[in-house]
Amino acid sequence: MENQNQYEYNQENQLNRKERREQKRLEEEQLLESYNRKLKIRKILKTAAFSSVILITATAFVFWIFSGSSEKPGEEVSIQPAEHIKPGEPLPGIYLTNPPVSGWHYDEVASLGVHDEEIKDQIIISNLERGDVWISYHPDTPPEVVVVLKSITEKYKNDVVLTPRSNNDSMIALAAWGRLDKFNYLDEARIVKFIKAYK
Repeated sequence: MENQNQYEYNQENQLNRKERREQKRLEEEQLLESYNRKLKIRKILKTAAFSSVILITATAFVFWIFSGSSEKPGEEVSIQPAEHIKPGEPLPGIYLTNPPVSGWHYDEVASLGVHDEEIKDQIIISNLERGDVWISYHPDTPPEVVVVLKSITEKYKNDVVLTPRSNNDSMIALAAWGRLDKFNYLDEARIVKFIKAYK
């Protein structure tokens, strides 16, 4: 009887050990599954975060490209042939804008800064081709406005030519190669923005 009891006890003990090993194995499997699940989730989150950053960056870049081009001051004008002509020679065509912002011009440039006398368009166009900005004003422009235009030009004297121009059809005209802005009132911020964009 004692042997029987011992045998049953050993059997039970072995079962308990087997069950415990099985239970331990199941727990380890569950831990491993849980760990792998967490790794997968982390990987998915990292991929999503990286994709989001790429998408946001690409969107910002596209927005910057398109908004930057639409926010450029002035009106874009088609570029006319940049051929040199001799002084006194008739123009091969007509300029698209008043004042002109490209086209036929002399092989000379005006000195930068303030001019109190009119300068031929064909000389100034040569300046525009070289990257200068031209501020022209109608001779009837009030003297106090001209004083401000001269002050602005002095601040940007390495990039700007200021002249009166009787052919202007507006009080103030801002010209750069292929860009034009015209208005009939003084707007310093608008002028400075144009200069900074194209100088």
